[in-house]
Amino acid sequence: MPISATRKAAIRAEIVEHAARLFRLRGHAGTNIDDIMLAAGLTRGAFYAHFTSKDALFAEIVRMGHGLLPKLRAGKPSAVLDAYLDRESLSATAQGCALAALAGDVARSPLSARLAYANVLHGVIAELARGRKRALDADATAVAILAVGAVALARASGDTRLSDWLLRCARRAAKTLMKPKPKKPAPKRRASPAKKRSTSRPKAAPALPSRRAARSRGGPA
Repeated sequence: MPISATRKAAIRAEIVEHAARLFRLRGHAGTNIDDIMLAAGLTRGAFYAHFTSKDALFAEIVRMGHGLLPKLRAGKPSAVLDAYLDRESLSATAQGCALAALAGDVARSPLSARLAYANVLHGVIAELARGRKRALDADATAVAILAVGAVALARASGDTRLSDWLLRCARRAAKTLMKPKPKKPAPKRRASPAKKRSTSRPKAAPALPSRRAARSRGGPA
């Protein structure tokens, strides 16, 4: 008896959920289909009713953007960043952000996964730039780089004090970059220069010759 569309969707979601957790914990290379299906309580054969390959499943998980993007869409960016750049969030690798956890794996993956990663990253930057003039705002882009990079570095570091320092510095820098910039005052219009009034006196009309001068020149009296 064929399963219903609802049941099929539920099985697919279960596969994705367990695969996402395993990929974040073990990486792409350290996770195989048998591991995923065992965690989901399903047979290997059931996998191919939903995905053509492990790479296709991996690209789907990256595309879903687990972690930072959904939280930014649902909440205030400053509050989301504070929680994201926190020690408690850092330790939750299995449920954490795919951008930080899977960056290295995605770089070695087929184009489909890399394009999916790029789309999620674009979405994160756009959410951080909410209310700004441009979707690819330079400060919002810098905050995305800071946040994802700080989590990846802090998680990789075996030194707890260094990890905490990285997160603290990233939080401080992100707050500075996310502050709204003061609006520049509108440039003052220069008044058009008034026409200079002539200060020179008009030339006097030439004086008429006197009668005596006219007679001496032989003119009429």
